[in-house]
Amino acid sequence: MDWGRVPADTVVVESKEISLRDVVQAAADGADTPEALMEVLGLEAGEEGTEHLQPILDVFLPAIERLRSGSCGGGCAGCSGSCH
Repeated sequence: MDWGRVPADTVVVESKEISLRDVVQAAADGADTPEALMEVLGLEAGEEGTEHLQPILDVFLPAIERLRSGSCGGGCAGCSGSCH
């Protein structure tokens, strides 16, 4: 699945109704490994859907890191000059 292109309300873990938005928010809040996500989201290893956590992190962690560093990736022109 291309996690960067699916809607934020896509369910990742059906048994707990955890959405992509929930996973990305937890990652943005600092849970940057599958194990950390499982702890924060109350998941058990091997639970259906947990296999998606690493691929989701692979897509979203680089963007989260760019935001944290203040780099939008497009230079100041890409941010409409609001980088300063």
